Amino acid sequence: MSDTEKRQGLRAGRGIVTVLAVLPLVLAGFVAGYGVGSHGERLGVDEAWQDGDGTVDHAPLAASFIATQVAGPAPQSPAVLPVGTSADLGIAVTHLQFAVDESTVRPDHTAELRLPVAVPPDSEGMTLEVASVHPVSCLCSLTAATAPPYGAVWDAVEIDAGATEVVFDVTGAINAPGRYGFAVTTPDRKAYLEFEGAEYGSGPNLRTISAVPPVNPVPPTAPVPLPDPTVPGTTPTEDPTAPSPSPTEGPTGTPDAPASTDPGPSASPSPTPATGPVPSVDPSADPALPAADPTSPQGPPLQPEAGQVEDQLSTCVTRDKLIPTCGALVGVAPAAHTSRAKEQALLEFESRVEQDQQIYHAYERGDARLFPTPAQIALTEDPLHPRTLFINWKPMMAEWGAIAAGDPETDAYLDRLAEHLKANFHKPFFFTVHHEPENDVDPTAGSNMEASDYADMYRYVVERLRGAGVDNLVTVMNYMGYLKWVEKPWHGDLYPGADVVDWIGLSGYGQSLHDDGHSDFGEIVDQTKGKSAWPGFYHWIAREHPDKPMMLAEWGVFHEDEYPDHQKAVFQAARYQMAHYPRLKAIVYFESPNAEGRNSEVHLHEDTLEAFRELMRSPYFDVRLE
Repeated sequence: MSDTEKRQGLRAGRGIVTVLAVLPLVLAGFVAGYGVGSHGERLGVDEAWQDGDGTVDHAPLAASFIATQVAGPAPQSPAVLPVGTSADLGIAVTHLQFAVDESTVRPDHTAELRLPVAVPPDSEGMTLEVASVHPVSCLCSLTAATAPPYGAVWDAVEIDAGATEVVFDVTGAINAPGRYGFAVTTPDRKAYLEFEGAEYGSGPNLRTISAVPPVNPVPPTAPVPLPDPTVPGTTPTEDPTAPSPSPTEGPTGTPDAPASTDPGPSASPSPTPATGPVPSVDPSADPALPAADPTSPQGPPLQPEAGQVEDQLSTCVTRDKLIPTCGALVGVAPAAHTSRAKEQALLEFESRVEQDQQIYHAYERGDARLFPTPAQIALTEDPLHPRTLFINWKPMMAEWGAIAAGDPETDAYLDRLAEHLKANFHKPFFFTVHHEPENDVDPTAGSNMEASDYADMYRYVVERLRGAGVDNLVTVMNYMGYLKWVEKPWHGDLYPGADVVDWIGLSGYGQSLHDDGHSDFGEIVDQTKGKSAWPGFYHWIAREHPDKPMMLAEWGVFHEDEYPDHQKAVFQAARYQMAHYPRLKAIVYFESPNAEGRNSEVHLHEDTLEAFRELMRSPYFDVRLE
């Protein structure tokens, strides 16, 4: 295809989705059946396994998109499904929904989300991600403003202008019968493509490949009796072609007689005797969906495991390691670089922004005191305002290498800290050791402050506390967002290891942004550096640490007199740019009137404060801390 044809195709495709996006359509008759086939009927087992290899392509129940510059609901059956940023749509995200049951997906399976490309990206190396979302009951409720928050990210792929199909591995997402929702996004803020829609039956599908169960198993062959020389006809000297006595029935028709090797055309397999009544309806089935066909052999039921079915994503809550099932946590380091009581400042900040802050970020140094303090613990015990702590501890007793080697003073403090935690605080809390270590690295060999010394020190502290019985640490590796450090040859040596790091955090600030029409929250999350190979922190985490949730451990926007609308512009951008970042599971604001001479407070102007309040009201942050 020539460049001219490609551009014409791109323009034509965008025109189609723009027209469709503004149509106030309703997905009428949206009833989700298990194992929906290409025409909407329920697949029976025989149909599902007819090709003999356990492969089933599930057509979507819904295939649509949302766009930040389109106020109306998602169109019902658009011809194309856009992803990325364009002038007319803003940020577009494709949403897909599927239904599965035991007749089409077995417990031992793999799953692929397959999307044919209609209009490829016009540049190389576009990154795409797929995340679980709560499936909506009607597309009439799906808009950019009401889109369900992202759950787990299952896969990421990189494609170029020659791509004809995108395939995501979503095996981990399918673990029980029910409806499944997926969102396809991109963190690339200047990229765009279109997938084929489902209108003509050639668009996206969910392909599952399962271990094939026997549909109509043949009963086992009766065992051949051993020769008995005392019984005529059983010795090797007898005619092998002579008919043998039928083993199908004993002389009195006893039930323990061997079964026939030829069941005949009307025979059926004998089931294992049940120990109790057999339910006529699958008790785990969604009552809103059609019941399973009792005449179709189902095989062993598909049991729920990790809970990604629709009811598990209807409410976002924190689970293991404080990771939200969907959405993102919010928090603050209040009154930073001041002498004010930080706990009181937190309450004032919450009142000012009209939103509870689930994470209170506190900074501790050396062995001045044990943490959490009584005041910090009290903040976590308010049942009406659930909160957790983010304790940022900077050891001051020795250099990194010495601590990793077992510095006695540091060891003594860590042992006291462990006893304090076990006695006084049992809730999970975020914890990091010497955040932003980059500007303290001394690469001189033997300095005890090399990047590898930091990694060893971090590991030593975490393992010593865990070894002493502290089991409520949720560890965060907190990098500095200044990009001059990422090009250092030692930058990769800072990472302590996946087994001692639960989250990866970033300190990012809008110090380089101005209210010139380009203010961008995305530059804080995923800033790149000129023509260097650095992909941005979000891209780097997706590539290097895909199993770790991302946190803005500190972020802030500085007020500048020359650009009085700068803060407001970034807060407003963040509301819709969160659509780019399904891995971002927490953002913690750094509020200070004097952060190295700059002010990041959000209340200096009323319109700026209102923009921050609107950000806090985003559905992305509707998470219940448990």
